[in-house]
Amino acid sequence: MSKRSSKQSRRAERGIPGSGPFEPARKDASTDVTTVYDAPEVPVGAATGQDSTVDWSAVPQIDPGLLEAGDFKFSGKSENRAQERISQRELGSVRIALRSPGQAAWLSVKLWDFTSISFGVLHQPEKETWPAPAGLDHADALDPKPVKYSAKDQSPSAASGFQVGDEVEVEIQLPGNQEFRIWCQVKNVSGYKAGTKIGLRRLDINFPQAVDINRREAFRLPLAPSLALNARVAHPFIFGHWCPLLVSDVNRNMGLSFLSQDPSILIFEGMQLKIHFELASHRETPMIARVAWVHATEANEVKFGVTCMDMAWTLHNGICDFLVFSRLWSPARLRQAGFRSQQVKGRLRFRSVKTMDDYAEVLYLRRDAYVGIGKKPAGTRPEEMAGNLDGLSRILMAHHQDKLVGTLTFTFPVREDAVLDSQAGFPGQKYPVEIPPKANLIEVSRLCIHEEYRSTDLLQGMFEHGIKHFLLSDRHWLLTSAVAELLPIYQRIGFRKLKAAYKHRALNNQEHHLILAHRDAFLYGQGMNLLVWNTMFGELIGHLLGRRLIKVPGHVRAIIRLKLLFLPLSKRMLEKSASRAFKKHLDTLRADLLRAPSKKRDDFEDPAADPA
Repeated sequence: MSKRSSKQSRRAERGIPGSGPFEPARKDASTDVTTVYDAPEVPVGAATGQDSTVDWSAVPQIDPGLLEAGDFKFSGKSENRAQERISQRELGSVRIALRSPGQAAWLSVKLWDFTSISFGVLHQPEKETWPAPAGLDHADALDPKPVKYSAKDQSPSAASGFQVGDEVEVEIQLPGNQEFRIWCQVKNVSGYKAGTKIGLRRLDINFPQAVDINRREAFRLPLAPSLALNARVAHPFIFGHWCPLLVSDVNRNMGLSFLSQDPSILIFEGMQLKIHFELASHRETPMIARVAWVHATEANEVKFGVTCMDMAWTLHNGICDFLVFSRLWSPARLRQAGFRSQQVKGRLRFRSVKTMDDYAEVLYLRRDAYVGIGKKPAGTRPEEMAGNLDGLSRILMAHHQDKLVGTLTFTFPVREDAVLDSQAGFPGQKYPVEIPPKANLIEVSRLCIHEEYRSTDLLQGMFEHGIKHFLLSDRHWLLTSAVAELLPIYQRIGFRKLKAAYKHRALNNQEHHLILAHRDAFLYGQGMNLLVWNTMFGELIGHLLGRRLIKVPGHVRAIIRLKLLFLPLSKRMLEKSASRAFKKHLDTLRADLLRAPSKKRDDFEDPAADPA
């Protein structure tokens, strides 16, 4: 009988199926069918012998004899240590050294274990080697012999030179030539083979943070799991391990605060990180950041803040989109934190006034906008912002969720004796210049944008939706008025200045200039720069033509199709221009960061004295 068959016979006598200690199935030779044994649930700790009531007979695929013999040993309950995911050989390759205060020489040690707030190192004294016997190379010498200590020096503390409670300086070098020096306190010292294990608790993350209003969090994000902004950072030396992060605060100058409950994360002040955000289209685009401060909130939770060193324009827009449309932040709030939120029109809801409640919202926004720019006194009531022709107008509204952020009025006069908003400012309520028949024009007036949404593309969105209503109508002219500061903007998008201006008493006597535009300027860019027309109205015109919502002659359609070929170019140029402006903004932030004085250990204060 072969050795294999005899072994199987012995296992069969013991009632253990299969041919291995973890064999989950056996094959019946007579039926050629595999019989699967369903293992029952095993209580926690069964494999480590912590539960002596385990019925091993109910677990046929495990050989209890092998376990009792000691062939399988486990360390016990998990403690979230780094040893669970990295070998001692890898840990030993991390350069780390210690030295006591006042000493110049560094003591080289091996990294044995670590968490986010502590280190375990192994100090092994230098060993003496026996000389190589005659005829042998040095590599073939006998095993090294440990150094002998006297009876007094046999204690681990005496061998290493460190006592529990000592403060030591630790120097650690991470991949990427990043080297850090931190202070730690010796928490335990124990002997291990021919060396000494030393447990160190980091002190740099225990110091109260410096009271610095420029570093304090500007806006706190509620930690709602469904709307959390998550991120991840690669571990410096654990292969394939990403430490999960959660954004808790948005600080000034595009700084962010993160929370991490990963016990293996290693964060040092001044450390450079590549942070990847869990945003749909930007997971592989990192933010280059520098750690500004670190603080341990709990035993296995670390909070740290970073300053932005570099970020792609697309990632910046993705973060702004998340904060604006998931957290309902306003662009002005983002600008206070250093972001440059400009692209919002694609996520807003545009519609017209339908009810008196809608109209009341418009009146309040008109009042706030006109008072804010000085066109109306502070005591103006919302009812005073109603227009005589509002009932004959289409009033456009832009909403950010349920918040009205923009409004624009398009008046469709039907009689020549109707007094328009711009007409009321001239003497005798008459235009001093000739204008097209009122039945063939639309007056644009009362453009109001919420102060927190200015300097964004909301204005372009308002124009796009307004021009859509204009082109879908049977009228050919667009009439409005503008202050001198806005004239260049209107002239770039097809308006021409008429030789007429007025100072309206109801508008704080600010001078307004009368301007006029023909529908052809918006339809195919007559008199307008090709790239400006594509940027402002290209997508709108392409949509209207594609849906056959407007009828144009064949030669005009051909001109439009030809000009729309430059739409991708105009988008790229706009993105490049915005990206260059954003890079300049980042350069300014980096320059300010480099000029800022660095914090020293003595600069930290008692957090109880901080009113924040």
